[in-house]
Amino acid sequence: MNINEIKGKIVNYLKEINSESKKVVWPGRDYVTAATIIVFVIVMLVTVFLMFVDFGFAKFFATFGKAGMR
Repeated sequence: MNINEIKGKIVNYLKEINSESKKVVWPGRDYVTAATIIVFVIVMLVTVFLMFVDFGFAKFFATFGKAGMR
């Protein structure tokens, strides 16, 4: 394989990338905004749930940790 074949393949590859990138359909502003809000709400719900689980485990182990040391 000589240098001209390699250059030709690289140029062809870059042309194909340009052609395919023109076919991409980007989501609209409304969709992105709604998806962002949904993700944010889910993250907040999971955060609150994990916070309560953490507090529960802390209380559980604090109670039984003291009882086990007596």
